[in-house]
Amino acid sequence: MPLSDERPVPAVLLRPLRPDDLAVHASGCDDLVDRWVNGGRTSTTEEHLAWLERMADAWRARADVVDLAVEDAATGEHVGVVGIQRGLSYLRPGEVNLTYTLYAGRRGCGHATAATRAAMRLAAAQAPVTRFLIRCAPANHASAAVARRLGFRHVGIVAEPDGWSGDRYVCDVENG
Repeated sequence: MPLSDERPVPAVLLRPLRPDDLAVHASGCDDLVDRWVNGGRTSTTEEHLAWLERMADAWRARADVVDLAVEDAATGEHVGVVGIQRGLSYLRPGEVNLTYTLYAGRRGCGHATAATRAAMRLAAAQAPVTRFLIRCAPANHASAAVARRLGFRHVGIVAEPDGWSGDRYVCDVENG
């Protein structure tokens, strides 16, 4: 999985989310996270907790859609979330959509790039992958930069069957 520049990225660890991540997750979800992930809506504490519990269950069940905690390997700090998604309406067999969110105060250090690369490796180890996708709003330049750093190709603005429309980036996998 190529990197298109030589910018150093921090080492990260991925682990299942758990309910005791609530304080870090809720405080890390600032206006920027709400804008790009929740369409501008702020989640309640109860919604954050329910989501953390669903993702913990999804990991245990080896579900097609799971979000994982991203930890800075040097400090052990929980700095964000990365998602691995299969079987969604806009995905073909072998395609995996990747998502990532870094918490307030944790952006701009390379964690999203490192976490997405780790998620790609994990997804490929779990089941064959032919293509990775990253979808982001055209105005979300930071998200697009992650895709470009990982060598993803921009295919343009795509209207997806799930109703979402925005930039799509792809990375084909050899021997998927």
